[in-house]
Amino acid sequence: MYCSKCGKQLPDGTVNCPDCDPIVINPQPQAKPQKESFFKPAGKGSKSYAALFTALLVFPATICTAIDLAFDKYDYWFGYVVGALIVTWVLAVLPVLRITPPLVTAFICFGAIVSYTMFIVYKTGHFMWLSKFILPMFILTAAFIAIDVSLIGSKRISGLHILSLLSIECAGYLVCLEATLDNWINGVVDLKWSLILACGFISVVAVLEAFSYIGRINKK
Repeated sequence: MYCSKCGKQLPDGTVNCPDCDPIVINPQPQAKPQKESFFKPAGKGSKSYAALFTALLVFPATICTAIDLAFDKYDYWFGYVVGALIVTWVLAVLPVLRITPPLVTAFICFGAIVSYTMFIVYKTGHFMWLSKFILPMFILTAAFIAIDVSLIGSKRISGLHILSLLSIECAGYLVCLEATLDNWINGVVDLKWSLILACGFISVVAVLEAFSYIGRINKK
């Protein structure tokens, strides 16, 4: 413990400081150093971003799973979609949360990419997908992450506009996903389910922008 007047270190339990006026004594215990936790709490902004991004990814994942299980019970192609969405979440959300050290975060992101790659190898049995499927989708994912970091991180967009941006990206991601799969498997691009889902996301964007516009009007 230390004397609050002169700062001299005192034995524990000392009432009076020998170097100060014994009438004005207020010894203070030495503060114990806090141990740094491995997991750090995420900020409010990053939690909101993670919640919104997760909600947007749940919709296409559940829709594709339902469509595949209802109409095609043998191929189970929804695994490609769900796996890609999981990798997208890890790459786009985990670095923003900053709940783990940077090295650990990078290792988790690398592990997610490797796991998804091994899943595709298991499903297809060959590596021809690397240049025709994985590489284009990873380039698109990296581009979307760069856009998000640039616009959201610099606070150029905020509020409902963030949801609009993420909705547009999800729509574009799904269209590119189906186009890449069609070109890889069949050699011909025949967009179907992704266009339906993309229209749903565009409708969400229209609703969000309408609410944002109404909010600006009410503030005036």
